[in-house]
Amino acid sequence: MMRKIIIGIKRHPKRFLLAIVFGFTVLWTVLEPIFSILEIKTTGYNYWYLALYFLVSFIISLFIIYPKREVEFGFKNTNTKIKIKFGDIFKENGHKVIPVNDFFDSKIGKPVSSKTLHGIFIEKVLGGHSEIFDKAIEKQLADQKYNVIKRTDGKEKRYNLGNTVVIDYEKSKYFCFALSKSDNDCNANSTPTLMLEALDGLWKSIRIEGNGQDVNLPLIGDGLSRIGLPQSQLLQLILISLLNSVKEKDLSSTIKIILTEKVFEKIDLEIIKNNWE
Repeated sequence: MMRKIIIGIKRHPKRFLLAIVFGFTVLWTVLEPIFSILEIKTTGYNYWYLALYFLVSFIISLFIIYPKREVEFGFKNTNTKIKIKFGDIFKENGHKVIPVNDFFDSKIGKPVSSKTLHGIFIEKVLGGHSEIFDKAIEKQLADQKYNVIKRTDGKEKRYNLGNTVVIDYEKSKYFCFALSKSDNDCNANSTPTLMLEALDGLWKSIRIEGNGQDVNLPLIGDGLSRIGLPQSQLLQLILISLLNSVKEKDLSSTIKIILTEKVFEKIDLEIIKNNWE
């Protein structure tokens, strides 16, 4: 908690100081007349009362600047609501989006890191049964163009970015979409332009397969995809892409972007909300 309070003060120092001054002034203005009416004498205890006023004002200011963990707003002239929160995407209700590479690799290790959402999905959600993932790819991408690339490890069919495979598993749909390019040594990379291209394919798939239900997104582009943008800018890029898509046609009732705790210090949700309301 202390770390989050310090983050809040660093983000909004002026608001913090103004809250203390305002709280102190309000307490003085309200309580002094009450003490006078009730004939409560503060003589001899002035310093204690001043200290109490300051303490109460300080506590109020901490509540005011404490960083938000969740915000919600709507895109103007659309029926889509955006909710951004910190949490675990796999514990959220609704469909979930899983970024993968353009080979749709499924082998945990060099091709797919166990630390990525892609790896966690295969290992923990599918219980390590990568054949479920592979069969869905072979079936759903059968008509899609691909190039055969010889690599040191992993699959050899490279698909276009934005191709999306939908895996219906345990009451949730998982939208696995090709976000990043993987080289011959299984290193993923992408750019903001390629990310927008990939997101366009994802939105089209969600519009067809989502059935209007809530959809959960991670902070797409963060991590091993190497987009090269700060986390706050990645979030803005996702929102811009979303807005362009829902202006054409609604995707779902609510789009939730689930952030991990590691970016808590990097993203001020209050600023994001104010920029988009």
